[in-house]
Amino acid sequence: MPSRMEHRARFAAPADSVYAAVMDPAFLTDRLEALGGNNASVVDRTESAQATTFRVRQGLAAEHLPSAVRTLLKGDLVVDRTETWRADKTGTVKAAVQGVPGEINGTMRLSDVDGGSEWVTSLEVRVSIPLVGGKIEKSIGEQVTKLLASEAVFTEKWLAHRG
Repeated sequence: MPSRMEHRARFAAPADSVYAAVMDPAFLTDRLEALGGNNASVVDRTESAQATTFRVRQGLAAEHLPSAVRTLLKGDLVVDRTETWRADKTGTVKAAVQGVPGEINGTMRLSDVDGGSEWVTSLEVRVSIPLVGGKIEKSIGEQVTKLLASEAVFTEKWLAHRG
């Protein structure tokens, strides 16, 4: 059974400003430089009338991983992540961890709230390894939650600096 998680981030800026930042290629490049880890890169970015999609590759050094994940990976964690955003400030996210038979799928939503905006990410982590898959899902979920929290802090600072 997959592990489910939700992350909420609040911003002082309105949802339109946060969305504009997320769509800015400079923001994505800056975020990856600050938080992307080993060999981070923008793999692809496309825009259409319906949506903007970007695919990034991020890395996390093996020494920062829980032992259960290190045993499975035999090296650094490399994540390929694709986000697709629509103009209504909703989107989807998909991620795969290289060397792990599984996936992360989810939805994202930016909305205005009193005093700013909120970004809600709902994710499902699935690892297809008998007996230990649940433990690995939990470890990956914890790492993803930490990453989303760091990205939220980065976004708030980036908006304050650019705003």
